[in-house]
Amino acid sequence: MYGYKWTKKNGIYLLVPDAKVIKEIRPVFKEELDNFGLDAHWEYPKTDAPLLWAEGIRRYILNGEVVAEAIGGSFYSKPTINVKKDGLKLKAINIASLWKTNESLMRGLEETAVGFIRRVYDEYAALGLKFVVAFSGGKDSLVLLDLVAKALRPDEFVVIFSNTGMELNATLESVKRSMKHWGKLRFYEAASHMSPDESWDAFGPPGRRLRWCCSVHKSVPTIIKLREITGDHDARAVVFDGVRKEESAARSMYEAIGEGVKNISQVNCSPILEWGTAEIYLYLLKNKILFNDAYRIGLFRVGCKICPMSSAWWDGIANDAYPDELATLLNKVEDYANNTKTAKEQRKYIEEGGWKGRMGGRGLKDGGNRVTEVIDGDKIIFRFSRQMSKWLEVSKLLGEIVEKKGNTYTQLMDHQSYKFSIDDDTITYSPYSSMNRFIISHLRGVANKVAYCVGCKACVVQCPTGAFEISEDNTILIREELCIHCANCIEFTGTKGCLAAKSLHTTGGFGMNLKGMNRYQHFGFRRPWLEHFFEYGTDCFSMKHLGNRQYDALRVWVREAGLLSPSSKGDKSGILTPLCERLLPLGSGNPLVWSIIWTNLAYSSVIAKWYMLYAQPGETYDKAELVFMLGDDYSPSTRDNAVTALLETFRHSPIGTALKQGIPIPDGTSFKFIKQGWDTPEAISVLYALYKFAEETGRYTFTLTQLDNARGNAEAKGVDPVSIFGLNPNNFKAIVQDIALHYSEFIRVAFVQDLDNIMLVPEKKAIDVLDLIVG
Repeated sequence: MYGYKWTKKNGIYLLVPDAKVIKEIRPVFKEELDNFGLDAHWEYPKTDAPLLWAEGIRRYILNGEVVAEAIGGSFYSKPTINVKKDGLKLKAINIASLWKTNESLMRGLEETAVGFIRRVYDEYAALGLKFVVAFSGGKDSLVLLDLVAKALRPDEFVVIFSNTGMELNATLESVKRSMKHWGKLRFYEAASHMSPDESWDAFGPPGRRLRWCCSVHKSVPTIIKLREITGDHDARAVVFDGVRKEESAARSMYEAIGEGVKNISQVNCSPILEWGTAEIYLYLLKNKILFNDAYRIGLFRVGCKICPMSSAWWDGIANDAYPDELATLLNKVEDYANNTKTAKEQRKYIEEGGWKGRMGGRGLKDGGNRVTEVIDGDKIIFRFSRQMSKWLEVSKLLGEIVEKKGNTYTQLMDHQSYKFSIDDDTITYSPYSSMNRFIISHLRGVANKVAYCVGCKACVVQCPTGAFEISEDNTILIREELCIHCANCIEFTGTKGCLAAKSLHTTGGFGMNLKGMNRYQHFGFRRPWLEHFFEYGTDCFSMKHLGNRQYDALRVWVREAGLLSPSSKGDKSGILTPLCERLLPLGSGNPLVWSIIWTNLAYSSVIAKWYMLYAQPGETYDKAELVFMLGDDYSPSTRDNAVTALLETFRHSPIGTALKQGIPIPDGTSFKFIKQGWDTPEAISVLYALYKFAEETGRYTFTLTQLDNARGNAEAKGVDPVSIFGLNPNNFKAIVQDIALHYSEFIRVAFVQDLDNIMLVPEKKAIDVLDLIVG
């Protein structure tokens, strides 16, 4: 990804590798200027070439100078233009000159990408994989296809266009032009058996965190089409895609090759991952392959007509230019808003993109919780209010059913026998005490499939043997003789086991008791406040450095952090704890100090613990999404204040950026937060967290499995370090082994054969771990 600087030539930029700031850029064509009525302000020729550029979508740039800026925009209003320089005479940008200025760099990029594609082909062809270009008709896939066509012969790959049924007509026309341009390539069209009308009715509108549409209408049909083309159900494929890091914070962490990222049949390969839009558009313009006319009216990214990931810019321009094409799906968004908001709130809710933050089934005709789980003695019981498939059929995924007596069955799961009974809408399994977290999770996944499955076929492509099928009546059919009980079809969605369940269930803080989450007067725990407290101790509370409510919030934070304990003098005073005395020399800016604080908050702060358990590493959240995830059991103001305090903590302390629990990313006038997780955790911090776990549970010897069982479990007495710091669970065993190697006087491990024991020293406490630093 390169930056750029403007030259003295009209509209010509120079790509530079060492730019401090890299901005997205796009060409601006006559059609866009006409659409905004800029012919009343500027003179410009009728030409197919770009006339100027736009930075960050909205800022119109001529030779490095901002000459106009777009403001606003929504489904109901086109953006308006603030002209900063009137009377301009624009000229067509000379693409040949632009290319010549950057030819050396662009040739290098092209050669690198082509060589990468060829190497990937040679490596995976030897393993018997097929090769597919995932084609959308947008700018990135046009560049991608041209590069793959240069790297590989036409008989070495196929091109699959996933027709979601939600593309603009301009995109469909782009596909036709592409088929003509690359006439020797083999193009196929993949489409879901569900129409957009059917899928939106079944799942509800997609949301930023409920993007069922990408699976149902893109990746799943592509894999099914590949199997159809090859006649091989087990066909595995390298899918070349046009993913780029510049597109989003989440994608910035992608790798160029990802095995099993989308599903088990797929290896994703992203040859233009590091390309920026300046390089993308230059390549398209030079090679004359910008076939999608939607870019000419100002659309920056071209995708589905209505998308939860779209910007207000897209919404405003697309609905102004293509109102008839957007009408059907926009009506569905309006219906959803009608069911969730008052008449007064609906328009604003849609205009501001509130619907895009949908997290569950509230307001949907088929939304709600259809399964109730009860633990009764040594039994786990599932009760259904609605069943879409039969338990006896779907439960074959869990293991072989070896015995049947009336309505009672014996089933082997993980090499152990379990009894279950079926009584109309009630399923009972035992013994519950013998079940590990994986069996329990898989049971819940099967329950959700029984309750919610709409036959979308997302599970079908996860099955490596062809055992999972959807019958003609849209119910689940398991070919028992083929099923290897791998649970891929359950685990791929995360915790729910079913895409429809994930979209339709209703949240309520994930079942966690959230009483006391709002103690902070909406103020976060800020580094300057900790510095103030470290400098003056309890005397700080009688000073005027902060406001009264801020001091009240600080008092709560330092108590929950384990730095202050109450004294007999009253609630307004307190005593510095031994932990505080140990941390003082390290300073308020030390990430290690904040890692100890964050660990203690896992046991004392309701909102912090909730975030640790239920906000997933690698995901991006905004305030509204987190407030929604807390459910409706508490008032909006209570939830809002609690989340505000948490996010303020991320913004104003090392917990957010150094520990990477919530990296703030500017988003207009507010922020989004990436929970990346601490990728380089301090050994002392993890060891301290293990000792806190031991103190809370009363067990100084425990297993990795027991730590794993506590993960995401609000009822567990301890919070494991993986949850606290957002660690990669696949790396945790190695982290613990390394700690044991360096601090054997505090921890021993036995990770051999079936053993996964962690042994701490009962005579030591969590605070003693700090002696390894300051003592």
